[in-house]
Amino acid sequence: MIIVGHELERHMNWDKEQNHLTEQLEILKKLRERFGEEFIEIASDARLAIHKKWMAQLSKRKSVRPSEIFKHSAFSVTSAEENLLKYEVLEDSDEKFAVKITKCKYADFYIEKGEPEIGYAIHCALDFGEAESFSSDITLKRTKTIMQGDFYCNHCYIINK
Repeated sequence: MIIVGHELERHMNWDKEQNHLTEQLEILKKLRERFGEEFIEIASDARLAIHKKWMAQLSKRKSVRPSEIFKHSAFSVTSAEENLLKYEVLEDSDEKFAVKITKCKYADFYIEKGEPEIGYAIHCALDFGEAESFSSDITLKRTKTIMQGDFYCNHCYIINK
């Protein structure tokens, strides 16, 4: 496979991200081994606190459309490239944004390493708090995640009425 131009940059970004994830995962596994499962929850809470601040800052500059939350949660806060997710927009209106994610490189990474529980705690579990921090007028509903063994993630951001 030959990778050129912008695709090479994206490929290198994912390689760099995987290196970071591997380092982070090994640290979390050692801490869990020493201090127990509760440590993963503490790490998740700490990461969420940081992400909430970022989302609150982003929300000051943006509209409160439900699609903005997904875009910023999935890409701005994580600095991820869009090619890290494959998704289909099911609905995009001023009141609701629904998306079906069929491929997530983060889920692939943690599942391949045999640690989807850590992946869920460090990535997926943050989505609800990020949505709330972006706007208290919007609620995230989700019943499926790839990280927890489903075939897709179903994110639905809804304006509270």
